[in-house]
Amino acid sequence: MLGSGGAIRIHRVRDDALVDSIPLGEEVRAIGYPGQPRARHVRFTPVTVEGSTLLVQPHLGKLDYATDYYVLVDAGVVPGSAVGRWTFRTADAAPSGTTLSVNDDGRADFRTVQGALNHAMRAVDKATPVTVDIRNGRYRELLFILGKDKLRLRGESRDGVVIYATNNDGLNPGSGASQGLGAPSFSGGRALLAVEESDLLTLENLTLRNTTLRANTRSGQAETLYFNVEGGRLVAKNASFFSEQDTIQVKGYAWFWRTLIEGNVDFIWGANRAAVFEESELRSVGDSKDAQSGGYVVQARTVASSDPGFVCLNSALTHGPGPKGNDVPPGATWLARSPGTASTWDNVAYINCRMGEHVAPAGWAGAGVNREPAPNPALADAARGWREYGSMDLAGKPLDLSRRAGGYMLTATEAAARFGSRKVIFSGFNGGEGWDPAP
Repeated sequence: MLGSGGAIRIHRVRDDALVDSIPLGEEVRAIGYPGQPRARHVRFTPVTVEGSTLLVQPHLGKLDYATDYYVLVDAGVVPGSAVGRWTFRTADAAPSGTTLSVNDDGRADFRTVQGALNHAMRAVDKATPVTVDIRNGRYRELLFILGKDKLRLRGESRDGVVIYATNNDGLNPGSGASQGLGAPSFSGGRALLAVEESDLLTLENLTLRNTTLRANTRSGQAETLYFNVEGGRLVAKNASFFSEQDTIQVKGYAWFWRTLIEGNVDFIWGANRAAVFEESELRSVGDSKDAQSGGYVVQARTVASSDPGFVCLNSALTHGPGPKGNDVPPGATWLARSPGTASTWDNVAYINCRMGEHVAPAGWAGAGVNREPAPNPALADAARGWREYGSMDLAGKPLDLSRRAGGYMLTATEAAARFGSRKVIFSGFNGGEGWDPAP
């Protein structure tokens, strides 16, 4: 375990110059490349211990290419352990192509995912496609993308590439936003990955995990992803996102394909235009703070009444044990809750989805259910509000929906007209230009 004092120091071999000193405890850090006009500023703990491994994250911009360094660890950092001096050498030069590699312990262009992102943002034109290939490993870091289009993060395998950290509203309050170079505060928000001013971001074959426990913090809101791009496009394919509360927050247009999203308290939400969860699994898990709660799957704050909002298409709503081992009680999970804002819309649709017994028979939490306010619109119809068609149990048998309250039952014709394909759902992109992503 870590001690209470001391630091870890990095020296240049050729002249013994001190190039970085990493203290124990929490500090405010900038995420992004040195000199970036705006960066993400967060409170973060750069030195941790996991099992017998000491994890150390140097400050940005301290190391040069083609240079030998040695590391010294003060005696108080890991009491009772003999952590000796060790050396390393940086790569000879920055990569020159548009395919970058990341590996936590083998040959690659970068050791960290953010290192590759920084290079892509700084050295490659905004419109030029870049692929970041991430080898299997564990990457403890918070991430930030600003102003880079057509960026693809591709893992070696979905379960083998795990990008993780503890971040929440108690550490870094709010959804967050980048700041300039003036006198920044920790305004970077509670997400693991925050994205701004970027279009066509693809997350593929990897896992993002926010390790926050709701039970262990005064404010358990903790997202894995905040796609803060009004009008931008996000694709997640064969990926996994884990947290408890507010796992996914999206704006703009998003397509989740064969992806797992796990959480409990309205763990999918945002002021979006259209977000499609297709052939995916939305898993409600036991709440570490309230074992009797089943939570809510979606909280929509869709921008316009004509926008599709959140669409679950041919997907499965499942349940399972949370971080403390407790499962969701039967009938305790709601399909959606109302945000109670007059300026946004509760546009949510479940089309041909399988649902476990954890879903409440009434379905929707609004107009006094669980003390929730009425949704907007209060009465849904085929064009807006809470909608449902073709719901089944997990075995594929049609559900008895006679006890549903507050939603609208679409006809087959209405479902096909509004949600019949990705092309139909995303037809409003870019003022009617449309978008039809393919697997």
